[in-house]
Amino acid sequence: MACYLIFTTPLGHMAVIYRVTPFAVIKILLPGQNKEDLVKAVKAFGRQESGFHNNAFTVKESIIDYFKGKPIQPPWEWLEMGSLTKLQQSVLASTADIPYGELRSYKDIAIAVGRPRAYRFVGTAIANNPFPILIPCHRVIRSDGSFGRFGGGSDMKRKLIELEAG
Repeated sequence: MACYLIFTTPLGHMAVIYRVTPFAVIKILLPGQNKEDLVKAVKAFGRQESGFHNNAFTVKESIIDYFKGKPIQPPWEWLEMGSLTKLQQSVLASTADIPYGELRSYKDIAIAVGRPRAYRFVGTAIANNPFPILIPCHRVIRSDGSFGRFGGGSDMKRKLIELEAG
C-alpha cells in the first residue's frame, strides 16, 4: 500500500509518496501553492492513503531543513530506484554529488557518468527525477549558464538556486 504525507514549505505544499512495508520513498512532488491541486496530483499517481510513518516524517523534516538553508543527503536506502536503469541511477547519483550552493551543467554530469556526449540523456533522466530536492536536479543548468527546464518551472528553479546562494 502506498501512502502520502503532505507538508508545507516556503514555496508551497509538497508531498512524499511512500510504501509502508518495506518502507520506500516512491516519489516526491514539488511545491505548489494550491493544496487541492497537489492532492489531485497525489491521487492521480495511483491508489494512496494519507498516512504517517516515522521514516516519511524524517524525509519531510529533511526537506524542511533544506528550505532553512541546511544541506541534506538523499536517504539512498529509502529511495525506490527499481524502475530506473543503472545509467539513470548513475545520473541521479552524480547529481546528488553536486555540493549545496554549486551548479553543474548537463554536460558536466554526462562526463561524470562516463558518457560525455549523452547530455540530452542526462537532461531526460534529470527531468524524470522522482526525488526532487532530495536529489537536487535544480542544480543542473545548461552549459551556456541558462537554467534549462525544471519540473516545478523556471521560477521555482531560480528560487531554489537563490536559496542555496544565500
